[in-house]
Amino acid sequence: MKPTFHRLIFWGHLIIGLVAGLVILSMAVTGLMISYEPQLMDWANRDLRITPGAAHLDVESLLAKVRETKPDLQPGGITWKADPAMPVTLTLGKNEVFFANPYTGEFLGEGRRAWRDFFHAATDWHRFLTGTGIPKETGKAITGASCLIFSLLLISGIYLWWPRHWRWANVRAVILFNTKLRDRARNWNWHNVFGFWSAFPLLCIILTGLIMSYSWANNLLFTLTGTEPPAQRQAGGGKRESSPAASASPLAGLGPLLAQARQKIPDWTTLSLRMPQKPGDPFPLMVDRGGRGQVHLRTMLNLDAAQGKVLPSPDDIQQQNLGRRLRMYARFLHTGELFGIIGQTIAALSTLAASILVYTGFALAFRRFFPKRSHSEPGS
Repeated sequence: MKPTFHRLIFWGHLIIGLVAGLVILSMAVTGLMISYEPQLMDWANRDLRITPGAAHLDVESLLAKVRETKPDLQPGGITWKADPAMPVTLTLGKNEVFFANPYTGEFLGEGRRAWRDFFHAATDWHRFLTGTGIPKETGKAITGASCLIFSLLLISGIYLWWPRHWRWANVRAVILFNTKLRDRARNWNWHNVFGFWSAFPLLCIILTGLIMSYSWANNLLFTLTGTEPPAQRQAGGGKRESSPAASASPLAGLGPLLAQARQKIPDWTTLSLRMPQKPGDPFPLMVDRGGRGQVHLRTMLNLDAAQGKVLPSPDDIQQQNLGRRLRMYARFLHTGELFGIIGQTIAALSTLAASILVYTGFALAFRRFFPKRSHSEPGS
């Protein structure tokens, strides 16, 4: 019998699922593990909560007090929370984090570093398969290719799921759980149901993952919006790091400017001050009115201590073209943080569904290639 188009799609779905299944599973599991990182880190560091005082120390006095305990500390960033019981966070590079009492300047240490190291390790595994002995660039290529394959699996899965006859009995079999089923029939039911209900959020996660994995996908986003793709950034890509010289920029005069920023945006939840690239440059200030990834609730300002002014920043999302705005949204749509705790929960449930899809897919493939022999067969 000549293979039909449906059979070609089925076997393609099966084979590429087996090829990339383990990597997709590892990405889904690690994605689930880091889904609530901000909330879990706040919980892990709950013993650092402090008794609120009358007023925060100004930046210069705060760092002076901290350096009485840790003289060599030159933070690249300082973050305040609107919650008066939360400590101030001092960041050095990407991985070094310290805490201090914003009212007294008391140095509170690193917090739960083991938790932070766990999330860093899970994130690196999710992105680069770090810990497997595979070089970082190779790991990134493998996870990127697996993300692309996952998109093909999702599309072909929707095609295979699509009922040939739209009767309720046919539709119900692939959108509702049947608790009476066992073994292969149950796996088939689970594969369809979890695939159906997670298809749209998984598509968002996959497409944003492709944008972050491949320059062609990133450039396509800008091209489709009619904007110029940005110049290629350095390979480790991300936020700039402040040099020790920049971290030593004069801090005098920042206190009144921070107060102006608080008054300008009274519903702020987080203030994140970064040291300038060069001494004398304005201090970038990120003012969040929502969670970490809600970039639409974020305002970027520049604190110019020399002029004593709070200035708008060209990095503010409202100043960006459509392509850059969508690229910023894509980063946090991938984790669900763009929509706060509800988005994180949807993303977490979707990664759990992806894990179940891999498990049921392997189980169905195993049964197909190694069917159970009936007890009535000879030699059983």
